[in-house]
Amino acid sequence: ITKREDLINCVALSSLCRAGIDDVETDVVEIEAKLDKLVKLCSGMIEAGRAYVSANKLFVNGIKDLSQQCKKEEMISECLEKCGESLQEIVNYHMILFDQAQRSIKQQLHTFIKEDVRKFKDTKKQFDRVREDMELAQVKNAQAPRNKVHEAEEATQALVLSRKAFRHLALDYVLQINVIQAKKKFEILDAMLSFMRAQCTLFQQGFNILDEIDPYMKKLAAQLDQLVIDSAVEKRELEHKHALIQQRDFSYDDTKLEFNVDAPNGVVMEGYLFKRASNAFKTWNR
Repeated sequence: ITKREDLINCVALSSLCRAGIDDVETDVVEIEAKLDKLVKLCSGMIEAGRAYVSANKLFVNGIKDLSQQCKKEEMISECLEKCGESLQEIVNYHMILFDQAQRSIKQQLHTFIKEDVRKFKDTKKQFDRVREDMELAQVKNAQAPRNKVHEAEEATQALVLSRKAFRHLALDYVLQINVIQAKKKFEILDAMLSFMRAQCTLFQQGFNILDEIDPYMKKLAAQLDQLVIDSAVEKRELEHKHALIQQRDFSYDDTKLEFNVDAPNGVVMEGYLFKRASNAFKTWNR
């Protein structure tokens, strides 16, 4: 016989029934604490996720602005536009994931805590009160003087009524125990399944987006490889031309000015001296 069957079949607080109820009550209290913690963690995750989405949207808008600025550069503009569109779709799918987390984890489990667990705890309070009333009636009935018929009958009648009320509420309480245990299993499993499906959808859709743009990225990678090669060739050609120009400048024969610290103004004058003759023609001779 299982513990649950014991709880259903027992209408009085036998030791086995009491132990079973205590175990369930302890489990409900611990589950409530763990679920409440999980809901708070989920709220923090959703808040951080939405901030992440907002930052990504700003980043994508920056890519679009840069694409407009580079309209004259077709290769750059096309790359930015395609990548920006793909990233925008991925950001949208992230937003769907956090919305699903809001519904499946936060709201669903929060509702379970606030409604089902609270209802169980309210039923427990009624059960404890009726049980105390029955135990008090049992004490009064045991202490009632048998020689006083009227008092004994009143005590007996009170005990009968309290037992009847206890049995009725005990069955309701056992039913509530079974309901919350079954619903606890369903709510937790359903919430996690919904969230994991949302995760699966996110990555599948993200993969599809990246798979669509993959041919373009491969083509762009090949173009970039060729661009690197062309740039290297162009660089070598420019360096070669620069070396030729420098060599031609150095070999060019021209009068140069030398710097000499001992000469006036640091410049040495070079050339031929001419002297004017003293004859009648006044010619210049070197």
